[in-house]
Amino acid sequence: MTNQLILPLDSPESSLATTGGKGHNLSILLRDGSIPVPNGFCVTVTAYREYVKSFDGEIAKVLKALDSGDEDDSNIDPSKLEDVSTKIQAIFKKHELSPTLQKEVQTALVKLNNTNLAVRSSATCEDLPDSSFAGQHDTYLNISPDKVCASIIECYASLFTPRAISYRRNNNISHSEAGMGVVVQEMVHSASSGVLFTANPVNGRRNESVVEVVRGLGEALVSGMVEPDRYIAKRYDSGFGYEGVIIKETRVGKKEKSIESVDGGGVKLVESNASTKTVLSDDEVKELVLLAQRVSKLFGDTPQDIEFARSKERKNYVVQSRPITTLFPLPNVPPKPLQIFFSFNAVQGISAPIFPAGEDALNGPNGILGGLLQFMSWGRFGHGKVFHRVGGRLYGNATTVITNSIGRAFFMKVLPMVEPGILAGLQEEMEEEGLDCTSGFHPLMLLRMLALGFVAVPRYLIGMMFPDRARKRIFAMTDELVSKLEKDAKGISGLLDVMHFKQETFKKLFPTIFLEFIPRMGVGFQPLLLLFKLARKLPDGESQVLSITRGLPHNVTTEMDLKLWQVAKVIQKDTLSYNHFLDVDASVLAKEYLSQSLPEKAQGVIEQFLKKYGMRGLYEIDFGRPRWREDPSPLMQTLKTYIDIPEENAPDKVFAAGEEAAEKAVTKLGIDLNKPWLVSFLARRVRAIAGMRELPKFTIIRCMGVIREKILQEGEHLVQKGAIGDAKDLFLLYDEEILALANGTLENYRELIAQRKHEMELETGRKRIPRVIASDGFAYFGGAVRRADVKEGALCGEPVSPGVYEGRVRVVHDPSKEKLMPGEILCCHGTDPSWTPLFLSAGALVMEVGGAMTHGSVVAREYGIPAIVGLESVTEQLKTGQLIRVDGSSGIVEIIDEK
Repeated sequence: MTNQLILPLDSPESSLATTGGKGHNLSILLRDGSIPVPNGFCVTVTAYREYVKSFDGEIAKVLKALDSGDEDDSNIDPSKLEDVSTKIQAIFKKHELSPTLQKEVQTALVKLNNTNLAVRSSATCEDLPDSSFAGQHDTYLNISPDKVCASIIECYASLFTPRAISYRRNNNISHSEAGMGVVVQEMVHSASSGVLFTANPVNGRRNESVVEVVRGLGEALVSGMVEPDRYIAKRYDSGFGYEGVIIKETRVGKKEKSIESVDGGGVKLVESNASTKTVLSDDEVKELVLLAQRVSKLFGDTPQDIEFARSKERKNYVVQSRPITTLFPLPNVPPKPLQIFFSFNAVQGISAPIFPAGEDALNGPNGILGGLLQFMSWGRFGHGKVFHRVGGRLYGNATTVITNSIGRAFFMKVLPMVEPGILAGLQEEMEEEGLDCTSGFHPLMLLRMLALGFVAVPRYLIGMMFPDRARKRIFAMTDELVSKLEKDAKGISGLLDVMHFKQETFKKLFPTIFLEFIPRMGVGFQPLLLLFKLARKLPDGESQVLSITRGLPHNVTTEMDLKLWQVAKVIQKDTLSYNHFLDVDASVLAKEYLSQSLPEKAQGVIEQFLKKYGMRGLYEIDFGRPRWREDPSPLMQTLKTYIDIPEENAPDKVFAAGEEAAEKAVTKLGIDLNKPWLVSFLARRVRAIAGMRELPKFTIIRCMGVIREKILQEGEHLVQKGAIGDAKDLFLLYDEEILALANGTLENYRELIAQRKHEMELETGRKRIPRVIASDGFAYFGGAVRRADVKEGALCGEPVSPGVYEGRVRVVHDPSKEKLMPGEILCCHGTDPSWTPLFLSAGALVMEVGGAMTHGSVVAREYGIPAIVGLESVTEQLKTGQLIRVDGSSGIVEIIDEK
């Protein structure tokens, strides 16, 4: 860091540490020479630290008030923040700049001809590649030279506004490490000002620019005082060596007011009646868009959020540029030709990032799903590369399927049941880009499908005739497969051999399951689709068909739940265990179980349960995630809820009631359709087979559990040798990296593991995950559905389990940390089988992702609770404690009160 107190704005010594984010970015632009930036200087971060040195102890003492009390960093009382900020502001006002700094400022002002100036904060923790922190610190416009020093102090003090303090606490940034530079520039007396995004921040498209502009100074826009004109411009390759621009959309803002410079210094508010006209012509917008692209290129084509000022002489100036940090990352493929991807995480109900080892377990030629596609050897996926890692999540390339007429028709039929939001995103991008379909079957593909059909069709037909025999065959086959794997694993040791064993196992696993399961599973689901089709003519037909799927037998996940209820009953009956579970936190209970120090009855019955189900866990399809036998905290949290559930709500009674309701639904639907025999024939096959929808995944999880234990054993050997800090660190590495580590050829692996941990932590904090992305940057998050029959304030989604329920909301992000009280409405991003025990306590379910046949929907129907899915950002829109009404027949959520 420089020791200088003042640097010219174009100084090569400028950096994030010396001049702050804003000053550094402006310095890059000014040094380029081709970007119009008002000249000026920067008061360095060194000057700030010299200034606060004498009273930083006072600041630290005031900030300690935020560390008292029970609030976490994201839930501090706003009045407490305001009080702390006010006290710190008062401290700053008591101290002037040093005489040395004041003198250097005056010298720098002379070089700017003592004109009026813009004084802008430039913090070291703003305008960063990972977080722009926009608008958190202060800017002062049209400041006369004699007031510049006072404005610098105001900028310093803005490092401790309530919003800035809160931001740093929430992002684990130390207040003492934060520093402030100040940019002082010649004032542009703007005829118009605005912001320009070089990528569309709403839909993510990198070839669209968004321009918002107002008359006068930009403060009227950034403060939200007026509605600006808004332009969406699309950039395209002209074919003649330059980029063309078309104006795709124009929205005229009201612009009733503007902020103007005052002669002699300061600004004034001016009323305006010229709000029906645009501030800029289309050509002027295009000029700005092309200027912004040049700015973006100087930052390595990173999309930029740019503030501009347009002088009365119609000259454009860039007064600020920072990265747009809210965009979802691009897939690592060329932007053209267009490729479209769907979220595997959304299909699985997983909001968290996937571990590298979890990615390899699914992806590539040695992955479970990669093995399936390599087995099928279809088209461009012949290499087995199914998914692309983007933002820590997995996205499947849907381009080949949706550009094939047969593949697109299949997607359009299946996706509404699995994840309707993905379908909506695919349709939006296909319509925008005009994606055409190729003809149906490729001859080679036809041969492959015929070969598969030769095996699958007989199994399907036999299963349709003898569904019970088909079910028994599948269960026997899976038990044999897992038993053989467990036996083979006992003879494998050494990290290299274990990894090769893992790869060979996973590569062969899904093709085997695919050929055995899918034809026979069709016996349960094809009749279900036919029932839906038949019931369309009835006003409540869909609800009747969904009722037929209540209490489905042969579901391995709900059978697990029944076993867990038996565990809870044992704990209930043992006074010592019962009282202990009432009094002790779930995380402590988990530690006691692992150290075998729980009360004897509880320890024994939980051990028996985990012998069969210990390989399950939160987000369990991710091979890198801990299992219950490693961290039983989620299980303990569920048991703490179960032991308080009254006998009348016991799972066995719930399932019995579901079976009775299903039988009544079969009878009623047969009568309503006047086809009792057909409905009975189809329903019997649904109830004989459809409950096994969880079995393929359960089998994969069982196999993952066997292999994961072997890898952890080898990891413990590495820990004992001092090679790694934790056996679980291995799951932060890809297969080829683990193999290199085993061979002793992986360099800097400790740094690599630390980096991956940091990346996983960052991505875990990402709040919005798109269901669909494309190579042009398009990101579809799935907006809330609006319907004409729904009153304002209600939320609309996909109804997947009928019924109406009123209750209090419980927003749950991690079932291992949050307890769902009996009767509360479970509100979450998505669920996988590890969430199933919570459904016994839930009165209803509202979920961000999913469709009629995804995990949460199926389990909700089996438990007979209303459920709605596809509610984008519902975990942010609803708050724990709110009283709401969930209508699982119409898909409507109404907020009754906010308490």
